Amino acid sequence: GKLTVTAGLGGMGGAQPLAVTMNDGVCIAAEVDEDRIERRIETGYCMEKADDLNDALDRAEAAVEAGDPYSVAVHMNAADFLEGLLARGVVPDVVTDQTSAHDALEGYYPSGYTVEKADELREEDPETYREESLATMERHVDAILGLQEAGAIAFEYGNNIRGQVKEAFDRDDAFELVWIR
Repeated sequence: GKLTVTAGLGGMGGAQPLAVTMNDGVCIAAEVDEDRIERRIETGYCMEKADDLNDALDRAEAAVEAGDPYSVAVHMNAADFLEGLLARGVVPDVVTDQTSAHDALEGYYPSGYTVEKADELREEDPETYREESLATMERHVDAILGLQEAGAIAFEYGNNIRGQVKEAFDRDDAFELVWIR
């Protein structure tokens, strides 16, 4: 009956929606790569895909109210997703993250780009790509911290997003996130 929000449905992150529903919870997962969303739905790791954030929130709210385990993916950047929750005053029970933030150039996708356009930018101008990824990571961490301050239990699994933000922006507060092992 609890709402968990997360991002990243590749590799290890793909199991998050299934783990939440196996524990009778409701999960909204943001993912920038639509192919990953489709793969998780096809394999039964995620139940459905929403058209947009409002649709995902409506579906998740209905499942929470009904007490039904449920998972839905929404095709959007993680920072945009979490900022959207804050802007709407939605405070999940749990917020976590499994984006590929260990490498600002090869793993993380900056906001404002499709996967294809981001891949082109990575090839053509890797320094700009890295700068935009780090700027998006900072927004991402700020949104998690904002949700935590509003009452959500917040943690990440060691994907290094906090380390990236601390190093790039000298932000010790990035480590104010709860660390769950």
